[in-house]
Amino acid sequence: MKFVKQFWSLILLVLCLILGIILGKDADIRINSILFFLILFGFVFLIQFLLLKKKTAQLEKAHLQNELELLKSQIDPHFYFNTLNNLYGLASRKSDKTANAIMKLSEIMRYVIYKGKKPKVNLDEEIKYIENYIELQELRINKELDIRFEKDIEDINKIIAPLLLIIPIENAFKHGVDRLLHKAFVHIFLIEKNNEISFEVKNNFDASELSKSKGIGLQNLRKRLELLYGNNFVLTTNTENDLYNFQLKIKNL
Repeated sequence: MKFVKQFWSLILLVLCLILGIILGKDADIRINSILFFLILFGFVFLIQFLLLKKKTAQLEKAHLQNELELLKSQIDPHFYFNTLNNLYGLASRKSDKTANAIMKLSEIMRYVIYKGKKPKVNLDEEIKYIENYIELQELRINKELDIRFEKDIEDINKIIAPLLLIIPIENAFKHGVDRLLHKAFVHIFLIEKNNEISFEVKNNFDASELSKSKGIGLQNLRKRLELLYGNNFVLTTNTENDLYNFQLKIKNL
């Protein structure tokens, strides 16, 4: 049964040729019959090929989607783990910031749960998510910080894949702000012009802590970018002394 299902078009061709030979009374009729059945088989084979190509494309799309969802799931637990630790620290100190921090976390979770599952979101939604994350970090950190988020946006409704920009910001806080006793800074720049996004994160850090990191988050980010944007992105990182610079450009949005 499996053999018949897999090679049905070939079996049909053989049966048609046999039928043409049996029904043909002379050589001309036999040749015409065989040519007719060959043409018929050609159409059948073409249809089968197109159906197979469509099915293959669907499977590839499903595979890419599954891989994207897996990469997203690898990002989210890391973020929640850190945030819940932060909230625990605020609550244990009975800080007045706790209620506001919980509200910010609620907004962040709402974005991740509802917007993060979508293939695309508006750029302003991703920006608001980043702003909430930064405000949540500022609420929990009890030391002087230099945090900037500068934006130059031409089209606030530009479409982008969700949860792409948060990883280098998370890393800046994890390896920089959280480890340095003073003079910690995180400078973030986002430019959207001419159907292109330029995103940059600069921060200082504890070099000994950075060396222990395997960079799983950035590996996931690069893989997601490859799946989503192909060759239409450039991601570079640079470390010099105790300064770290992350740059991402996405074109042809």
